[in-house]
Amino acid sequence: MKTFLFLPTFLLLFLEGLQGQSEGEEATLEPTPPTVVFSAMLWGEEGSVIFSYAPWGNHGDENATILEVPVTSGIVSQKYAYYGKGPLRLLATEDNLVGELERESNSSAERKQWEVEASCSFKIVSGQTKEYILLIAPKKGTEEGSKTRIYPVPFDQGRIPAGSFSFSSQARNTLYIEFGQKKFSIAPNNPVVQKAQTEENARVIPLKIYLRKSGKYELVLSKEWPHAKGLRGLVYLTETPSGVKVTRIADFPQDVDQAIGYGIRPRIVQSEDKEKASQ
Repeated sequence: MKTFLFLPTFLLLFLEGLQGQSEGEEATLEPTPPTVVFSAMLWGEEGSVIFSYAPWGNHGDENATILEVPVTSGIVSQKYAYYGKGPLRLLATEDNLVGELERESNSSAERKQWEVEASCSFKIVSGQTKEYILLIAPKKGTEEGSKTRIYPVPFDQGRIPAGSFSFSSQARNTLYIEFGQKKFSIAPNNPVVQKAQTEENARVIPLKIYLRKSGKYELVLSKEWPHAKGLRGLVYLTETPSGVKVTRIADFPQDVDQAIGYGIRPRIVQSEDKEKASQ
């Protein structure tokens, strides 16, 4: 004790600073990064559907946190954080919950029983947050054996940087592309990533697709898309009897901490738990 009292003043201040820093670090502890950030779009179907999911993959647990995911055709949804280590399960929304009024009055109510509508797996890398776009093909009516399918497409910025698009072709023959100021060819089932180059401050980007027939290049598709700096995405090309069909999925880069569900707890805190915490 006597030795401590005779420590130099600067050393005492240093030790106090360390203690204060430790307490501050605990108070400002950053949320755990999610394993996956995903967005979604309906594929091969017009309309919209609302799914639900558990950000921590624990939808079967008592009082698990559940978030809704509205999915629409032709438009990429907002981004959502997923912390689970296993497959992502999209749940059927519950519209027949018994006891809703009782639950609001804090009395007992029947627990929600979630039905798994579809699931998909991700390539998870420890210490990294992977990004995916989920292309969701809903089940068709009440046909036996029909079920919702999810096609997870990797969408990391390292794979598709800001301002670039990944082109994929399912046409039988090589396609020749003019995309903005870029010209390139794309063979079937051989994706090509290209940077969108346009005139300065251009708000649209032209796309022209050619097929080579009898030694000549025949224009089979011409269109313009709205464009902005930083926009990135996916372009799918399929051959049809009348030419080529194109589907574009475009999105802006976004920080992980802006995803819905980022930093959320695995379970909802009940009112009685809040009371215990405040005591």
